[in-house]
Amino acid sequence: MKRELMAAAIRLSAAILLATSASLLASSASAAQAPTTENFVKTVAISDMFEIQSGQLADEKAESDDVQSFGKQMTDDHTETSDDLKELIEDEEIKVELPSKLDDEHQAKLDKLKGLSGNQFDKEYVRMQIDAHQKAVALFESYAAAGENDDLKKWVGDTLPTLKEHLEEAQNLKTAVDQTAQAEDSKKSDDASARDDKTAAVTDEEAKKPARKSNIKYLTRQAPTDWTAEALIGRTVENSNGDNLGEINNVIINEKGNVVAAVIGVGGFLGIGEKNVAVPFDALDFRTLDPAERRADTRDEKAEQKRDAAEARFDSEHADMHIVLNTTKEDLEAAPEFVWLEEQGADRAQDERTVR
Repeated sequence: MKRELMAAAIRLSAAILLATSASLLASSASAAQAPTTENFVKTVAISDMFEIQSGQLADEKAESDDVQSFGKQMTDDHTETSDDLKELIEDEEIKVELPSKLDDEHQAKLDKLKGLSGNQFDKEYVRMQIDAHQKAVALFESYAAAGENDDLKKWVGDTLPTLKEHLEEAQNLKTAVDQTAQAEDSKKSDDASARDDKTAAVTDEEAKKPARKSNIKYLTRQAPTDWTAEALIGRTVENSNGDNLGEINNVIINEKGNVVAAVIGVGGFLGIGEKNVAVPFDALDFRTLDPAERRADTRDEKAEQKRDAAEARFDSEHADMHIVLNTTKEDLEAAPEFVWLEEQGADRAQDERTVR
């Protein structure tokens, strides 16, 4: 009987210890992910500015009455949030210098909206609203769980339900906007089909003409110095001091087949605030790892490499390479943001294509 009681006591103690450890680990994880008060306040201030300015655009330009009404609501609600945050910072003497203008990322989004109209504006505005509020909810939840300032955490907790309501409204609005867009696309498709019926007639003689022989010189194998785009994307870029500058998000290739640039994701927190910086591809230096830096191969690692060789040859072939960019992290973060073609106005995109 004594043995059974002792065993039960041991099991109970172990359960309490495991529960306590899990709680401590969860608290540590939340603290590690929470932004500093300064970063949180600056991020929220920029987000509010974007919501106010984009909401004013929606109130002026939206084709849908519902989108127009939602834009006005965002302007009003985020003006109130912005005022509350400024008042809280002053009362609590939180030493943060609030930004006076949008950052490059949000300014580019606002400029894109200014170049759109009709249903295209409605679709893009609603898409941006869903994305912005998803990030805002994640940011507020993170600070509410493990933020540094108790008064600010209370304000965050009071504000979070409103942000979630905004997100739900934007998601519901997307359904209505998409239905309108589908109807317009269907009409355009019918019109295009009618035009195609008039112009697609090809004479039998033309259809029977033999295809021309091409002068294509095909490649038959990959050289050791050849990289696939898949192998580059996601690779870390360092400087000569070994500092992590960011990861390659994409590569830019022009219509002549030249690799123009590597797009590196720089800065940011929890996906918020990261910007793309495009550097000329020839500015990257591909260096072989020093033998002292290489990890010692183990039998398990060799077995895993054999299993993955067929699916991930590019990883094993270039595993001993460093991608180095001769700059500092501060200079790269201060570099101008790369703007994708879809984010530019239609006229500007056409002009750029003509110049190239």
